[in-house]
Amino acid sequence: MKQKLGLVFVAFLGLFLLFYFMEDHPENISETNYWKEDWKSIRYNPPTSDWCGNLVPSFAESSMVFRKLSRAWNEPALYTVTTEKNGNVLVYEGNYNVKNSFSELSVLKTKLIEASTDEIKKTYCLSEFSPSLTVSQENGKEIQFSFDKQLLFGKKIGADDGRIAVSIGNEIIAPYQYIIEKFRTPVTNFREKMYVAVTEGFIQELKFSGQGILVQVENRAKKNQYNVYVNNWSRSTGERIVLPPDVGNQWESVVKGLKVEFYPDETGAPSFPTLSDKVSPEAILDVNISNGTKIKLSFFPSWDSPLGKWRPVLRQFPSHFDESITWMKEESFQNLVNAVMKVKSASRYERPNQKIQ
Repeated sequence: MKQKLGLVFVAFLGLFLLFYFMEDHPENISETNYWKEDWKSIRYNPPTSDWCGNLVPSFAESSMVFRKLSRAWNEPALYTVTTEKNGNVLVYEGNYNVKNSFSELSVLKTKLIEASTDEIKKTYCLSEFSPSLTVSQENGKEIQFSFDKQLLFGKKIGADDGRIAVSIGNEIIAPYQYIIEKFRTPVTNFREKMYVAVTEGFIQELKFSGQGILVQVENRAKKNQYNVYVNNWSRSTGERIVLPPDVGNQWESVVKGLKVEFYPDETGAPSFPTLSDKVSPEAILDVNISNGTKIKLSFFPSWDSPLGKWRPVLRQFPSHFDESITWMKEESFQNLVNAVMKVKSASRYERPNQKIQ
């Protein structure tokens, strides 16, 4: 009996010591918001070779600036990513990695807030050599980034595998590790590769002009009982007609499938020629999305290389920003032209009679 009581006592003592020492660790405090701000831009700077943290897998080598461009109250924001390397400035639409970075940094969650010391910085590898993110309320052409809003990233903190030590000014915090881990990829992983990314709403209008063709269609899509948009296409050029569903949907499908094959600075890309400002596009595709987004794609004369036939493309978001040139497969462009020609030659769609059961 005494032996059992002794074991119970030891167990309670062990639990007491466990909770006592857990409370001594600042990383075990409840999660809190370090700040809650609507940042308009983010700058990423890669670590240098002098950083004592883990450089494997490697971080993105080039600095990047993300911008959040607000529009009308009922229209989603647009995101851009700008890189500069060897004097060349490239601007592209930002993808979900950029959008998520704004969400994560606007409400910055942490389980640790404590005063910074030189010893702590040395222990967690926090220095001017660290990878960093800096935030700002500005998003203009020239942005003044303040060092008091710079996050210097270091090593894992405490026993929590999902958090890292971050230095902000004179404080150390422990946000989630995924905030910086996404930057262990090339800069191209932050650019939207789909020329027409429809994340909400539906394509409302398509207009193709060029190569002696002018074709325009409208879509009066409505949601069905499953809350899914059902397209209703009509051709608004030439003879105005309601299109067979498969014809209109094929053009839409081809448009949604158009993607960037290469960026001019991408590793493994052919040595693409520089596109002269004097070269006019051979065709233009205008896309209107129901959420208010307008996209203009200009297709320039194709170029042959040993790796295939490529076509330079300029994507524009009218009144907001123009991208730098990208390159797509010539085959993708020909698929687009074929879909447009089917719409151009389509006959009026007669809806089948529906008998009342």
